[in-house]
Amino acid sequence: MSEGNPNADRKQAGLVARLLALVTSTTGPGRFIRFGLVGLSGVFVDMPIFWALANVAGVYDLVAILPAYAAATLWNFTLNDRWTFRDRRVSSVWVRAGKFGLVSLLPLAYRLATYWPLTRLSGRDKLLAYAIAIVVGMAWNFSVNFLWTWRKRSQQAQSED
Repeated sequence: MSEGNPNADRKQAGLVARLLALVTSTTGPGRFIRFGLVGLSGVFVDMPIFWALANVAGVYDLVAILPAYAAATLWNFTLNDRWTFRDRRVSSVWVRAGKFGLVSLLPLAYRLATYWPLTRLSGRDKLLAYAIAIVVGMAWNFSVNFLWTWRKRSQQAQSED
């Protein structure tokens, strides 16, 4: 922190505390921030697999997207289920995983529909095009997973258990 300025130290500590509270909050933008952080961590699963398959193993790039996407989807589901939406796990893990997988199909289509023209029509680098394609599906993914995969049950449904 700053040397000799206790007011600046308190302000910095307060800012850090507010940021941590925001990220750990289950309401407001905190959940979206956690979802984004999980998605960002998934990029570190997705992109190396894509790169290795397309550039080292010689797999056709449009095919290499599929296993990379599947691995990142499994990674993201696990982290989102345990961290982002841990307070909303009302169905079995298999039901939630199935819903997450179904919800993830449209962003896969977005990814392919974004990646193909970026690489084939505009000549963009494959990794840059892939990174752009990843971002395209995030808003859809969060919205539908929030509203369907990890939907909160009504108070009445909870009281009937």
